[in-house]
Amino acid sequence: MFAKTTLGLAALGYLASSVNAHMMLNTPVPYGKSSLSNSPLMNDTSDFPCKLRPGAFDITTMNTIPVGVPQPLSFIGGATHGGGSCQVSVTLDKEPTKNSQWKVIHSIIGGCPSNATGNLSGNPAGTDASVFEFSVPKGMPNGQYTLAWTWFNKIGNREMYMNCAPITVTGGGSDNSVFDTLPDMFVLNIAEGQCQSVEGEDFAFPSPGASVETGALAVPGSSMRGSGCASVTKLGAGAGSAGSPAVPTATSAASYAASSSAAATTTAALTSSGPAATGGAVSSSSDSVVTMTTTSTVTTTASSVSSTSAAAISVVPVSSEARSSGASAASGYPAASGFSRPSDFARPSGTSRPSGSYGSYGTQRSNSGSGNSSSGSTGVTSGSSNASSGSTASTGSCTGGRVPCTKLDEFVCIGNSEFGICEPDNCATPQPLAQGTACTNGNVQKRSMRIAQHMKGPHLRRMYGHL
Repeated sequence: MFAKTTLGLAALGYLASSVNAHMMLNTPVPYGKSSLSNSPLMNDTSDFPCKLRPGAFDITTMNTIPVGVPQPLSFIGGATHGGGSCQVSVTLDKEPTKNSQWKVIHSIIGGCPSNATGNLSGNPAGTDASVFEFSVPKGMPNGQYTLAWTWFNKIGNREMYMNCAPITVTGGGSDNSVFDTLPDMFVLNIAEGQCQSVEGEDFAFPSPGASVETGALAVPGSSMRGSGCASVTKLGAGAGSAGSPAVPTATSAASYAASSSAAATTTAALTSSGPAATGGAVSSSSDSVVTMTTTSTVTTTASSVSSTSAAAISVVPVSSEARSSGASAASGYPAASGFSRPSDFARPSGTSRPSGSYGSYGTQRSNSGSGNSSSGSTGVTSGSSNASSGSTASTGSCTGGRVPCTKLDEFVCIGNSEFGICEPDNCATPQPLAQGTACTNGNVQKRSMRIAQHMKGPHLRRMYGHL
């Protein structure tokens, strides 16, 4: 009864403050900002994707994103609807259609765009929602394409929000091999009477990808109701063909150069080890900053991972470039707070996570191996459930399904269907590869074609604060 009452009060708060105060993307700067409304997608799919409308793909600011460099994900609005779950996805199309194929590069389970109960405020221009970080995986093709933020709210009407932004990716690869390994964007709540999420749950995506964070207050669940789920949820796959990214045009380059200094400041803050160009400080050693390594180019399937400690292992050193630290979020953005691995993913007894530069492992973003729709959880890191309390490094043998390794940050093949990254305690956690790929001799291969050699992404760092 108490839970129902609490949910009811949250819903009343939602009704009181969300009439004119939904949410929309702030950074990266979206397409058609002057015509973009803060409302969700229509429930007849007519404006899918990207809230189609006149001027939907007008570019006011080109967001230039180097691969592997953390970028801020921030929002405008006060009606956060109790939070929910979000994804950051990309398509190689400049002006996406229903046939466009979207691939997930980051998933957030719970607490997005805020972990506040109900709504933050009724202010449609508010900027108090949490700020998250994402990175474009190394190896993604260079060129101009489209990024999407999608959101499934926790409280209120069953809705899907989708804002899109133009991006120019630099420092990447020349083909789609990495793009092809990523999971498709998940779609829900946009067809009248068909396939809806359940109010009060933070939707746990069946295939969240390799870069995932879970809110400390999240109530993960993968329940769906209504007909048509088999077709609705696959709308993110489009026609199943990625196409090719466009070569950046002179117009888009000029637009980027003439845009507000905020975009340049963000890039500077994220790549500099000192103060940002506008004076915003970038912390590099504060106790409020924690780091961890993530694999940005290897994705997962929805299947569970079985522990395998006796599997054959092959290793390949990771380049020094991949081991460099990313920068923290630009100063001036309120950092997301209260994120940790949920308790049901606690590391088995007898194992631990090193302290020092890794900070408190229980309060940093997680690197998910697989989703688990049957249990409503997200399968953080791998099926072997590898979380910790932030204690000192283990000096004993590897436990909990992890396997021994010899060199920090080595890429480890565990059999041919799993991989791991060698951690400071000389153990690697098994993580599943995307369907259709295999790990052989330290390389990830797809369809008998080598697609990646050094699959370790950059260190991700974030600053924690409170709303």
